[in-house]
Amino acid sequence: MIYTVTLNPALDRAVTVDRLLEDDTTRVQAEKHYAAGKGIDVSRVITELGGKSVALGLVGGYDGLQLEGLLINAGVMTSFKRISGETRTNIILREASRNRQYVISAAGPEVGSAEIAEFYRGIVEIQDMEYLVMSGSLARGVSHNLYGQLILAARKKNAFSLLDADGRAMQESIGFQPTCIKPNIHELSRLVGRELETESDILDACERIHREGVTYVLVSRGKDGLILSTETWRLKAKAPAVETESAVGAGDSAVAGFVLGHSRGGDLTDCLRLSCAAGAATAMTPGTELCHRETVEALLPRIELEEI
Repeated sequence: MIYTVTLNPALDRAVTVDRLLEDDTTRVQAEKHYAAGKGIDVSRVITELGGKSVALGLVGGYDGLQLEGLLINAGVMTSFKRISGETRTNIILREASRNRQYVISAAGPEVGSAEIAEFYRGIVEIQDMEYLVMSGSLARGVSHNLYGQLILAARKKNAFSLLDADGRAMQESIGFQPTCIKPNIHELSRLVGRELETESDILDACERIHREGVTYVLVSRGKDGLILSTETWRLKAKAPAVETESAVGAGDSAVAGFVLGHSRGGDLTDCLRLSCAAGAATAMTPGTELCHRETVEALLPRIELEEI
C-alpha cells in the first residue's frame, strides 16, 4: 500500500471574482473548497488515476473535519491524527477580468510533542506499507528531523520512501537516505547551495546526492519537463506544449504518477512518462484543481523521452 504524509494540511477556499474593488464590495462569482497539502494532492491524484493510497497527516477542528470529509467523498482513504489546533485555511483568489491569481497561505496550528509521538507511533505500527511519500512543509512545533525518522521507519519495513520537501527539512533528511527525492529546480539549487543554470549543472547536483545514498532524484523543471537520475542512468521527459491554467499541484501530480507507476511494476521509462503526463495534465486545470484521468491518458503517448 502507498501511504502519503502531510504534516501541515490545509482547507483551500478557491474564490473567483470579476475584479477586486478598492473600498467597495467585491462580489464572489464562484467558490469551491479543496482538501489541500502536498501529500494529500499525491493521494488525490493516485485515486484519480485508479490507484489506492492512504492519506496520513494531522488535522484539527471543524476545518479538519471538512478536509477529511472532502477526501472521503472523493474516494481517498484517510487515517488522520486529530490534534487540538485548528487546520489552516488558505485563500486562492482569482480575479477573472485580469486573469490574475492570488494565494494567501496561513501558517497553520502548532503541534504538541505528544501529538507528534502518537502520529509517529501510528506509522511505526503500519503493517502493509510498501511506499511512504512525505511531502511539504512541517507544522509548527515539529522538528526538522522528523522526516528523517519517518524514512528510517520506512526502511525497517523495506518500503520505498520518497521525500518532497524544501530547505532545512530536506537538508537534514538526505543523510537518512530516502529512496527518492523530488525537488524542483529551485529546491535542488538550494539543496546543493548554488544556482543550477544548465542541464549539466543539474546532473552534477544529482550525482552529489547519489553519493549520499539516494537512489533516485526526480527533478521537475516546469515547462522543460522532468529529469530522472540514478547512479548509472539519466532520462528526461517533456510533455507537448499545453495551455497552462495553473501550475499549483503539478509537482505533486508528478510524484503521484511516478510512485503509482513504480507500484504497478513499470520500468523507469513508464514511471517517468506517467509522472510527466500527470504533472502536465494538472497544469491544464484552473486554480488548485488537479489532473483528470482522461487528460493524463491522452497525454501519455505524446510524452517525449530522451536519455541523457
